[in-house]
Amino acid sequence: MWMPRKSDHIMEIAYSYVRWFFVPTSTLLFMKYYHHTEQDLILFSLLFCFAVGYMGLTEFALQRSHVHSAFYRNMTKIGVVFDYMAFLLLISLTGGSQSPMYPIAYLVILHASLYWSFIGAMVATFMVICGYMGVVLTVDGGFLEDQLPRHLLNCVFLIMVGVIGGIIVARERKHFVEKGIFENLAKTDYLTGLSNHRSFQEQIKETIVQRNYFILVMADIDYFKSINDRYGHQAGDAVLREIGILLEVMLPKTLGSAFRYGGEEFAIILYTQDQQPASELLQQFSQKLYALEFGSAEEQFRVTMSFGAAIRGEDQHADELVAKVDALLYEAKGQGRNRVVWGR
Repeated sequence: MWMPRKSDHIMEIAYSYVRWFFVPTSTLLFMKYYHHTEQDLILFSLLFCFAVGYMGLTEFALQRSHVHSAFYRNMTKIGVVFDYMAFLLLISLTGGSQSPMYPIAYLVILHASLYWSFIGAMVATFMVICGYMGVVLTVDGGFLEDQLPRHLLNCVFLIMVGVIGGIIVARERKHFVEKGIFENLAKTDYLTGLSNHRSFQEQIKETIVQRNYFILVMADIDYFKSINDRYGHQAGDAVLREIGILLEVMLPKTLGSAFRYGGEEFAIILYTQDQQPASELLQQFSQKLYALEFGSAEEQFRVTMSFGAAIRGEDQHADELVAKVDALLYEAKGQGRNRVVWGR
């Protein structure tokens, strides 16, 4: 499924501005140079109402709806079809194949390539050429011999725009996917699947900007070195993986984010300032973790974790908060481990 990016959204806004520019421009051209009969005026009035209607809906989608909503995706994609229909009607009413509005065809092709890449550009090119030929036959009176070179060049330019535009967009899409893969690798811990230390540093600063209050939790696996020494590093890796899975399951994105801070240490950002539900969540997590059995059939073991937690104070910087919660974590370990110590 195509999902819009920030650059796609900006492009849609640009197309919206272009549409609003063409409405008064085409109206002035039509009224001054191409308004000959009452039937022409009626057809242009219908086109005008149709264009303003769908442009209004598109504008609403761009400004008021979420970019990942079905309404946004449908309106922006349908906009390509609407643009194509409006293009054919407009040039039919403003001089046929010699219409000054003919270059809109290039915008239709490029708009289609935005969603369907090279294939979309080629399909749009074919449709525009078919529509162009239909206009020549119905409005121009057919393919006159002295006009054949112009028609041929118009079609060639349409094909060139489709091919070049489609290739450029396809290449840009490929680079974007590759960039996303590399960025994901750079910000994700390969073993647990959680975001890594680098992501944590970025996220906590972003959360501070967005929220005055939230809860930071630092967690550490109890006696992890002993687990590696006794059962082997593969057993230790299995513990880390299971903790990553459990955090992902128990912590939806709407509630917070979990990170592998480093080694056997984890960080959790909870989007709340209420200590009670946060304490209950950590307690449930500890119970589910302790219910898991690790090791082999011959020798199994269970795992506990220690936690330090605090509500971010007003105007408290990220480094200060992390240092405070890290100290609380070590206090929890000093009190005997397998517990949560809250800051005051």
